[in-house]
Amino acid sequence: MKKIVLLGATGSIGTSTLELVRKNPDKFQIVGASAHSQFSQLEKLAQELNIENLFDSRGDYDFVEFLKKCEPDIVLNAVTGFAGLKFSLETLKQKIPLALANKESLVTGGKILMDLSRETKTPIIPVDSEHSAIFECLIKNTSDSSSPGQGRLGGVDNKGNLSYKPYHKILLTCSGGPFFGYTREELTQVTKAQALKHPNWDMGAGITIDSATLANKCLEFFEAMHLFGATKDQIEIVIHRESIVHSMVEFEDSSILAQLAPPNMGLPIGMALNYPNKSDYSLPRQDFRNLNLSFRQPDKEVFTTLKLLDICAENMENFPIVFNAAKEVLVSRFLQEKIHFIDIFDGLEKIINETKLEKVDSIEKILEIDKKTRKIIL
Repeated sequence: MKKIVLLGATGSIGTSTLELVRKNPDKFQIVGASAHSQFSQLEKLAQELNIENLFDSRGDYDFVEFLKKCEPDIVLNAVTGFAGLKFSLETLKQKIPLALANKESLVTGGKILMDLSRETKTPIIPVDSEHSAIFECLIKNTSDSSSPGQGRLGGVDNKGNLSYKPYHKILLTCSGGPFFGYTREELTQVTKAQALKHPNWDMGAGITIDSATLANKCLEFFEAMHLFGATKDQIEIVIHRESIVHSMVEFEDSSILAQLAPPNMGLPIGMALNYPNKSDYSLPRQDFRNLNLSFRQPDKEVFTTLKLLDICAENMENFPIVFNAAKEVLVSRFLQEKIHFIDIFDGLEKIINETKLEKVDSIEKILEIDKKTRKIIL
């Protein structure tokens, strides 16, 4: 039985996690949870699931004391946006394994988090479907005789840290969002309602818009560089409309491993929470009859976020922080219908082109860059 603290319990990942826990009460127990704007909803969930410890992230609280009170085996950080970074840092400082669904933690504080993970010998286990797939491809599988037919994931080195197989390239899959195949002119006509209709995934509003602009794939690219020690030339984004192949890894001998499954967040959540064990989580299984899979190159001339990705990946100090902060502000303004969809692309391009390289060596510097960027973009 894994004891879990769930941060961001009322968001899309939090909701999927609670569904997984309901289906697997013998494997998981939520011992603590947080919410932001939907705290009243969390209080109702707490009664249903007997969650003893809650905190409202809008108020004053001591997160470290909260963790000590909960005594979790793992923390799942599903907080939305830059606000999630501080929770990731404190979790690792307390030497509690971190199941990470908050992209922004690694995008903005990747080097600091990865160094802290190694220093404390505390694993960061990805929850994004793409990174979870890469994780499974790179971590060595080992049999577990005590659990016939189930198995375990290995991959811990003699220093107690996660270690991965050597690889040639990571193939990061991308659904293409609702506007795959559009021209730039067609993107100028996109409405909020259209942008919020993802073809394959049911997600929160912010991440759905990020998927529509492909900005989410930029964040995932930065994450992969940190998580798996990849250079920018070792990662390739491929459009895969069906969202069945969640990502792939190519090895030096030209062989490729891929993880395939129906698009359901229960799998990466279960894999992260139950690590190193692999179990049946009562999830949908893939039917291969009449299944067709396609892969294509993304169009950087239309989705210019990917051109900006190239610039940011060459300047992995402050540029991803600037990209993320500007993106969050622009997406929020689009959802408030203060700007047009195409303005997200143009706003990001303007600020990235005006950004100068700065060294980032502390949390204080990250906060400074984030705050400055948000003021500029407004």
